Amino acid sequence: MIWLVSAQCAIKHKIDSLIRFFLCLLIFWLPYSPAIIETCVIILSFLWAIKRGIMSYQDKRGLQAFCLPATVLNKPILVFGVVAVFSSLASPFWEQSLPNFLTKTLEWFIVYFLVIEGIRTRKHIYLILGVFLVTLLATVLDSLIQYYITSKDIFLGHTIDPGTRATAGFKTPNGLGAYLTLAIPLIFSGMVIKGGFFKYRLTAIGIFFLAIWSLILTFSRNAWATTLCGLISFVALFFFRQQRIKLYFILGILSILVPLWVYGIFILANGLDIPAWRSVTALWRLGVWADTMTMIKDSPFLGHGVNTFMQLFETYRTDIGNPTYAHNSYLQLTAETGVLGLAAFLWILVTLLRWVLTGLASDETREDPLVPLVMGLGAGIFAFLVESALDNHFYSLQLCVYLWFMIGVLVVMTKELPCPNPSER
Repeated sequence: MIWLVSAQCAIKHKIDSLIRFFLCLLIFWLPYSPAIIETCVIILSFLWAIKRGIMSYQDKRGLQAFCLPATVLNKPILVFGVVAVFSSLASPFWEQSLPNFLTKTLEWFIVYFLVIEGIRTRKHIYLILGVFLVTLLATVLDSLIQYYITSKDIFLGHTIDPGTRATAGFKTPNGLGAYLTLAIPLIFSGMVIKGGFFKYRLTAIGIFFLAIWSLILTFSRNAWATTLCGLISFVALFFFRQQRIKLYFILGILSILVPLWVYGIFILANGLDIPAWRSVTALWRLGVWADTMTMIKDSPFLGHGVNTFMQLFETYRTDIGNPTYAHNSYLQLTAETGVLGLAAFLWILVTLLRWVLTGLASDETREDPLVPLVMGLGAGIFAFLVESALDNHFYSLQLCVYLWFMIGVLVVMTKELPCPNPSER
């Protein structure tokens, strides 16, 4: 019997290693292959089920072994899921809405819990961040080569007209901009880690400036503004905890120099020609938002059903054009799941914010090298969520998986911080 228990423990250990391997594979290929993302999620789910099946047999816990890991976000995620199910069932297109909830929206939380399952120690955190750093650098270099040399993405062959907006492996420049919006504050945080991390700080400085350069070449105004918002959030949080007087100095420098720097490089990249700000596009988006509000008013509480927006919006829009998203993830979420769904989703975000701030509040965390990374990743996620109010990031497979993967990493990182009173968290 002892040998059987030993064999089961060894298998569980192997499965944990495989889960981490496929999590690394997922984040490595995320900017380039939706197919690999889907494949990794399926394999990871299968591995999770096998591991929990072994635990069920070994510990005699039965179905209790298949319970999800306990995290601070479990309750609001459950409430959002229940609201989304009721919304889908109440939809006139429930045959389409319910399967889409199971195969698309539910994937957000599957990815989150798989990250919680596979990343358990600081070593695992650094491994995941290292892999992310490699693929980020590859993506940034790809965008620079695409813009200045080949006019073609070197991995997938996405072509752009010479001198236009860089995309790297993403379908659109805004997709690349959103990817960098979350990543840049995290990389920036690596520049201020204390202790024996000099080579990592030096690497972070190089990648940071390359990433800023790549961000500029997307010419995405939303990404520029929200990345600046993320950097300011990080700097404010960091210096508020260390020395208050530095906060105002750093914020003043950033608020003056960064916009001028970005705008100046933009003008140079366009041959000293002041760019047109595409006011027509902005006005078109305002029209789409107004039509979306009309759609929300017709079914305010539970919405029209998950993933029914593009189909139903055509009957509400006042202009003529191709089928479109709302270009505001929160408005589209409300149109599909109602104000109850939006409230539950915002509950998830507020709970995450409180969890992170509570973890950072203790003086015992002041010298911990994870603290800047927690603040940088938190600021990056915040910037991404702000930008989602101006685009449809929640409805892009790559970007929504990216968001929930990083939320999972943030929760694990915060849990690793020392806390004198763990019950507070």
